Amino acid sequence: MTDESIVIAAYIGFASLFLGLIPLPIIVTIGFRYAALIEDRVATDSGGIEAARMFWQGRMIGRFFRSSNVFAYLVLRSFPGSFFKQRASLLGDPNVPLPRLWQAWVLIPVLFLYLMVGSVLIASAITKML
Repeated sequence: MTDESIVIAAYIGFASLFLGLIPLPIIVTIGFRYAALIEDRVATDSGGIEAARMFWQGRMIGRFFRSSNVFAYLVLRSFPGSFFKQRASLLGDPNVPLPRLWQAWVLIPVLFLYLMVGSVLIASAITKML
C-alpha cells in the first residue's frame, strides 16, 4: 500500500468518527418514540424487552440501550429459521405485526451507527497494519 492509500483510509476513519455521531440524537429522540411503541406491542411478561424497560427507564443512556434492545429484536425476528425466532421470542413476541415505518425509525439510525463504527475499525486496522 502506498502512503496515499493510508492517508485516504485515515481520512475515511476520521470522517466516520464524526458521521457516527449523527444518528445518536435521532436514536434517543425521534427513534425512541417508535422504539417505545414497538416495546408496547411486543413486550411479554418474561421477555427481555420488558426487563430492559423496567431497568433502564427513559433517560438518555436508557433510551439508547432500550433502542438497541428493540433493534436486536427486529433483526433477530427478520432472519429465517427457528433459531432466530426463538432468540427473538426471548426478547418479545416475534409474531406481532409491526408497521414498517416504526421499524425503519429504529433500524436505519442504528444500522448507520454500526456502519460508521465498522468503517472506523477497518480504517484503523489498515493504518496500523502498515
